[in-house]
Amino acid sequence: MFTRIAAATALVIGCVIVPATQASATEITPMSGSGCTGNPGSNGMKCIYVTGTKLHVDKIKTTLTRNHANPNCGRAHIEIGRNYATTSGNICDGRDFSFTDTVGLSFPNNTKACAWWSNYPEGKACATIHN
Repeated sequence: MFTRIAAATALVIGCVIVPATQASATEITPMSGSGCTGNPGSNGMKCIYVTGTKLHVDKIKTTLTRNHANPNCGRAHIEIGRNYATTSGNICDGRDFSFTDTVGLSFPNNTKACAWWSNYPEGKACATIHN
């Protein structure tokens, strides 16, 4: 069974992410980028941060900021294309969650990277790796 999940998508050009939609909050730094989805003024927001050069991804980080600070636990899920996936251990916090993974791999042009959290499953933060 497949569940359709809304996603914010950004385009990585030489590992600088350019938002594909106006709904994405984007913070651009040389040779790295980020994209977010969710509503920071409502339920919360999840983000993906990609660091690398061109098609090579050095690190990938995902964060979840919830607006209602009630302690709970969740796992971060990151997928890059069809061949790379990782899941964090259980992370417990009231409000701010973060997970970073060292990737150290190159991916084909236009590979999609996405992150989501088990304790806030609505939507994914995504980026497209582009040369």
